[in-house]
Amino acid sequence: MRLHRFYIQNENFKTLNPGDIFTCKNNEVVRQVSLVLRAQVGDRILFFNETGEIEIMVQGFSKKELVCVMQKHTKPLIQKKRVYILQSLIKKDKFEWVAQKATEIGATDIIPVISERSEKRGVDQKRLQKIVIEATEQSGWGRVPILHNIDSLEKAIMRLKNDKVITFTLDMEGTKTFSKEQNSVAICIGPEGGWSKHDKEIFKKNNVKSINIGDSVLRAETAAIIATYTFINK
Repeated sequence: MRLHRFYIQNENFKTLNPGDIFTCKNNEVVRQVSLVLRAQVGDRILFFNETGEIEIMVQGFSKKELVCVMQKHTKPLIQKKRVYILQSLIKKDKFEWVAQKATEIGATDIIPVISERSEKRGVDQKRLQKIVIEATEQSGWGRVPILHNIDSLEKAIMRLKNDKVITFTLDMEGTKTFSKEQNSVAICIGPEGGWSKHDKEIFKKNNVKSINIGDSVLRAETAAIIATYTFINK
């Protein structure tokens, strides 16, 4: 049976050995395990973060803490490729959907960017962080995507360029394709109104490559998911 997974920050799971007892005081995790999952003493669940993943047995709990017995180290699913999604700001619910689904597929970095036709100028970082953590827990990935601060389209592209990351933008007339040899790419996803002339000039100046992933015109949120999946499964 598939065990429920929970992300816990600020714990070094590498230092734990089978039989070790430790206390989880993460308020959200304690609430989820006791009130939502309604776990009982003896139930097993998974905890993970960047240091690894462990299977634990519930020994006891209260409203504020969960007493656990470490059972074994398990092997989390780690993203083999690094995928930066540069999503031009779109309506709140659609941007959150992009963050959630891109995380489930395997995106490693989500960068909200402001382009000339962006519909919004801000995001709820705290809410987005919660969404990507929950999507990581559900999908089985061992690393939560990095949720970057909002930046301008040009500054985000220039920063990736300096880090030697190949950047693509979707274009039905594009000729480039993802390569199996590429392990790290950035994919620019435009707003619902599409990229402006100014945005395209930024792409040209920074040698952003155009790629075609299909003949149909996709909505912004759909394009982000299809592009992520296409690269990861190349």
